[in-house]
Amino acid sequence: METPVVELVREFVEQARVPPENEEEDLFLQGLIDDFHSSPAMFKRDIRRRLEKDPDIFLRSACRILKAKSVGPGAAYVMEQLWSNPVMVASLVDPAILPLPAAITFAKRWQPYDPLIDIKLLHKGFPADDGVVHDIDIIRAKRALAIVNELPANRHILLPLVNLLCSSDARVRSKAAAIYGRTCQNPEWVHKRLAEADPRVRANVIESLWGVDSDAIRAVLKEATRDRNHRVAVNAMIGLHLSGAADATASLQKLACGKEPMGRAAAAFAMGQILKDEFKPVLETLLRDANANVRGRALAALIRLRRKQEAAKNEASAPAPQEDAAEPEETPAETPEPPPAPDLQGN
Repeated sequence: METPVVELVREFVEQARVPPENEEEDLFLQGLIDDFHSSPAMFKRDIRRRLEKDPDIFLRSACRILKAKSVGPGAAYVMEQLWSNPVMVASLVDPAILPLPAAITFAKRWQPYDPLIDIKLLHKGFPADDGVVHDIDIIRAKRALAIVNELPANRHILLPLVNLLCSSDARVRSKAAAIYGRTCQNPEWVHKRLAEADPRVRANVIESLWGVDSDAIRAVLKEATRDRNHRVAVNAMIGLHLSGAADATASLQKLACGKEPMGRAAAAFAMGQILKDEFKPVLETLLRDANANVRGRALAALIRLRRKQEAAKNEASAPAPQEDAAEPEETPAETPEPPPAPDLQGN
C-alpha cells in the first residue's frame, strides 16, 4: 500500500471504537500476526479466509490487536486486507465504530485513493438486489447519505440516487434530493421538484443551487421565494443573494417580526448565511424570543456575524506587509462555533 494509505488505516484503527479484548475472537488472528514471518504465504491465506468468514469479527479483532502494535509484516498485511475489503467502508456507516464527524473526515481523506467510495457508501446504506433497495437499516442509511453529502459531487452517483428519490422515508428522500440537485445542477430538474408535497425536498433542492449562477437558476430561485413554506422561501432568498441577483434584507426583517415561530427561525437562519451588519439588532431581539428554536438560530447567526466583523476589523487594522518581511503575520484566532440549533423541520 502507498504510505499515505497505510497512515490512514493506522489512524482509523486508533480511532475505531471496538469492544474490549475478546480472547476467543483475537487469539487466532494474534497468532497469525505474531508468526507471520515463519510462513508468509500460508498465513496470508489464513488471514484472508478469516476475513472472508466473518468481516465484522475480523475488524474488531484487527483493531484491538493493531491498537497495541501495528508494525511488522503480519500487521502490515492485516492493514492491507482491511483497506482492500468492503468492511472498512461499511464501518463508516456504523455509528458504534466512529462518530459521524470522524467518519466524514475519513471518507474525505480516503476519496482520492478510492474514487468510488461514495458509491460504496450508498450500497452499504441501501443494499440492493437487481436495482431494488431492500432490508434498510434506517440509521445506517441516513448516515451513509450524510457522509456522501459531504464528499465532492460526482455524476456517477446520480443513478443510485434515483431509487432513493422515491423512498417512503421523508428524510431519506429529501437528503437524496439535495445530493442529486447539487450533483446535476440542472435548474429544470429542480423546478420539477418544486411540485413535491414534502417541503423538505423543496427546501433541499433549492439549497443545492446555492453558489451556482445562471439566468435559468435565478428564475427557479425567484419562483421559490414565493413558496408557501418559510424554509423553502428563505433558501431561495439566500441563493439569490449569493448570485448577486437580489437584496433579501427587507423581506427577512419582515419575516423575523412575523407571528409564525417557524418563519422567525427561518429568517434568523438566513441572516446567519447572508451576514449583513444591519441584521444585528433584529437578531438580538430574536435572542429573547419565546421559542427555543428561534433563539438558537439567532444565537448561531450572531456568532457568525461577530466572527465576520472581527475578521474584517483585524484585517483593516493589520499593518501593511513589508516587502522584505521574513515572517508572515499571524492569523487571528477564530471564535468557536456554537452547538448547532435544532433543524427547522427535523431534517
